[in-house]
Amino acid sequence: MTPLSAEAIRTLYNDAIVIDGLAGYTFAFDVLKETGLTAAHVTIAAHNEGFGRTIEGVKDFYAALQAHKDVLLLVRSVADISRAKAEGKVGLILGFQTSSPIEDDLTNLWVFSELGVRIIQLTYMTKNLAGFGCYDDDDRGLTYYGKTLIREMNRMGMLVDLSHVGWKTAADAVKVSEAPVVLSHSNPYAKCANRRNVPDDLLKDVAHSGGVIGINAYPPLCSVYPERQPTFADYMEIMEYTIDLVGVDSVGIAPDLFEGFSGWQKVRWNRRYDELRSPWPTTDGFAHETDIRAIAPALAERGHSEEDIRKLLGLNFYRVFEAVWPKASGIG
Repeated sequence: MTPLSAEAIRTLYNDAIVIDGLAGYTFAFDVLKETGLTAAHVTIAAHNEGFGRTIEGVKDFYAALQAHKDVLLLVRSVADISRAKAEGKVGLILGFQTSSPIEDDLTNLWVFSELGVRIIQLTYMTKNLAGFGCYDDDDRGLTYYGKTLIREMNRMGMLVDLSHVGWKTAADAVKVSEAPVVLSHSNPYAKCANRRNVPDDLLKDVAHSGGVIGINAYPPLCSVYPERQPTFADYMEIMEYTIDLVGVDSVGIAPDLFEGFSGWQKVRWNRRYDELRSPWPTTDGFAHETDIRAIAPALAERGHSEEDIRKLLGLNFYRVFEAVWPKASGIG
């Protein structure tokens, strides 16, 4: 195979659908635009927020969509991702890193679906009504409520996310879901022994469901060599390991950088969980959203074809969205 030239790689990237599987809680829309993203999955709720507080978070992003119409559009369907690409905008995919905003009323899913929420992670590191988190020592699996929640999400075309979910709870969820599930921003535990990362058998189960694993650049999850700061090369090593394990059709990018977070926001976000603290504030060479641009050349250097690079940059996530989300939005 003839290696792609630098110019060919730039053209490929600029032409590709590029999807960040988890951009986190971010309003740095100028950076997302500069990165050349087609779409970004943004976090509205993570710390077991209730229905009311989460609605306020939705309103914040709705206000942003109004204030930045020249840069942003709301993604309700895969057609909106294609439209974002055609119009040179960034599509925002609204999501939760916890199912707690649904509370104990599954009809709240209807409300959030109509508002454009398309991805819901079952738990955020600790247990809730649906099941257990990755930091719970007594993971007893998916609850009856959690099973019902997944079935309703399948019916409504909302994507089930298993990142930061307890391993048994996640394994149960794969079995219950009749639609593909994702690990939107998780790495192999075999490469970095952090409990938020995932064992190989669960990675394979997610891929077998038709889902995708988004590779995370957050330092505690990317520390292949714990004695030193993780690097962009380590990130690529993790990506290659995952590709070898589950296949090129089941891997995507999800740096989880929360671009634009201030120092006090980082302190407040991380204070809730001791395990979030790390001696490494960033991954060297992958500290900013714009560093996503380095992934395509790195993949080309490793011998990946143009077709496979496009899949990894975004088409794999696009395929899952197309399989799960409703073909049209709105009431009636």
